[in-house]
Amino acid sequence: MTLAMSSIIGALFMLTPAFVVEGKFLSLKAGEDAKLTPETISPTGVSATRWIVKTCGGCKLAISCVIQNTTCAMNQLIIQTGKRTETYCGPKQERYVTTTSVRNEASVAIKTFGNRQGSYCKVAATKPYLNLAYVKEDSSEHGQGAGNKSTTCACGWTNKENGRIVGGKEAFENEYPFAVLLVMKHTGTPFCGGSIVSEYHVLTAAHCTASIKGSKIAVLVGEHDYTSMDHTRNSRLIDVDKIIDHPLYDDAALNVVNDISILRLNQEIPQSEKVGPVCLPTTRKVLVNKYVKVMGWGKVSTNGRTSTVLKKVDLKVIDLEICQTVYGNVNTIYPSQICTWAPKRNSCQGDSGGPVVWLDPETNRYTQVGLVSYGKECASTDPAVNTDISYHMEFIKGAIR
Repeated sequence: MTLAMSSIIGALFMLTPAFVVEGKFLSLKAGEDAKLTPETISPTGVSATRWIVKTCGGCKLAISCVIQNTTCAMNQLIIQTGKRTETYCGPKQERYVTTTSVRNEASVAIKTFGNRQGSYCKVAATKPYLNLAYVKEDSSEHGQGAGNKSTTCACGWTNKENGRIVGGKEAFENEYPFAVLLVMKHTGTPFCGGSIVSEYHVLTAAHCTASIKGSKIAVLVGEHDYTSMDHTRNSRLIDVDKIIDHPLYDDAALNVVNDISILRLNQEIPQSEKVGPVCLPTTRKVLVNKYVKVMGWGKVSTNGRTSTVLKKVDLKVIDLEICQTVYGNVNTIYPSQICTWAPKRNSCQGDSGGPVVWLDPETNRYTQVGLVSYGKECASTDPAVNTDISYHMEFIKGAIR
């Protein structure tokens, strides 16, 4: 037994001092899951069980629980994920909780009066991904010179300088001509990202726009540092004429699907070397274990400040079943989403709707394969879920006609 597990068990024995139960040890293989309900009942009617759960190296444990909203004396749920120990109880407690382990072990303890009233949990083991190889790319030449195959229109190019930002994440000015920022017109507050897909249209996430009228937002194109009015001469603020959310967009907390929207602008985007569209996929690509790039002006940490300059990060596309295990709401049979991950790197609040792009080796141009949809804590070891662009191409084509 590891020292960490010993301390966990010691802490959990405090759950019911008058009723001590030996912890149960549960081992799950990748892809397996188990339901946890209190099993040991005392003569007083109190049931309490503690589980120490472990899985394979490189895997994580996804824990989802239904909590009974009674007093803490009647019901308690304690989860230790390796990062922190959380106690859930009381009438004001949220009814559902989902969390993931930091590594490949966790513990769950449930105490209740009677099995029927008790909280219960499901714990599932992901496929291994924490130990995947991750290579930092030096992409200073990507998207510049033409590849062996030409695109049907000018798209997906980048603008680079000779220098490099060593160890940094800030993009060069107008490095990605297709990246845009959505802002509220009356306050100038930025809130989501997007990408140029035609002279009059921007692609973003439906969860960014579903509750907003088009007349209230504008799109900032050609920008780098939105706090500096003279930082780039290519920036333009263009009003949105119409929002076209996917008709089947569902923002249910446990079922976010078709998270995609097209913004039609009220004037043409002035295109140049510094401002232009991203390429869109013509076929569905198998991207698992390939690297993609995400960019945006989102927060630099979960509770931190929003970046004022465009930043970028390389992520690895991983098996969609891993996101299904972690979030429980990803359809792997009719996949309309992409699962991405990198060690302590990810998109964050404010990056929503921003482009997820892949460098096509044949054209040496960036193709948008996804857009940022949702995730957990910024820069955590949990993967993020992105809307798959190729799956929604018919919607995109219909919206920009």
